[in-house]
Amino acid sequence: GAVRMAQAEADVPATSLFGADRRLCSADVLSPLEVRARIEVAVLNFLATLSSPSSPAIPVLPLISRKSTNCSLRSGLLSDVSSVYLSYAFCKRSLMRENDAKAFVRVWKVMEMCYKILGEGKLVTQRELFYKLLSDSPKYFSCQRHVNQTIQDVVSLLRCTRQSLGIMASSRGALIGRLVLHVCVC
Repeated sequence: GAVRMAQAEADVPATSLFGADRRLCSADVLSPLEVRARIEVAVLNFLATLSSPSSPAIPVLPLISRKSTNCSLRSGLLSDVSSVYLSYAFCKRSLMRENDAKAFVRVWKVMEMCYKILGEGKLVTQRELFYKLLSDSPKYFSCQRHVNQTIQDVVSLLRCTRQSLGIMASSRGALIGRLVLHVCVC
């Protein structure tokens, strides 16, 4: 039990879902089909670990740490563009830890909702997603903060952008999506 869980947590970087570079992890802009495929892989990996005949276990979710100490700048190889990224430091969500159990379930609920939204070819705001989750799972989503934090966890787990998940910024703005500024030094 506890030894197996400790070993699973120690192997988190080695068992990263999508084999990201050990020094650099960033969020990819993906098509709805690619995001749905990543969600399916996450579910299949979870079920495979859970139903392993030799050592069944409830796996931890390997999430990239969002702490400020885990941020850095990098320069593009072919340009002077710099971007913020998250380096390869993990935090974990586990159903076995009392404090993490609800957060663990929230991640799966948000992935389920995003899977449905992407399948329908729709986009939702974070606020709309909150109301959908509140009506679907009020026990797990009692406030907007739960949804916001869980979206960040899903972005970390699947390594894709919020926009790729079908979640957009509030519709009140003039722009939606990523904004890239190019500075020209003349």
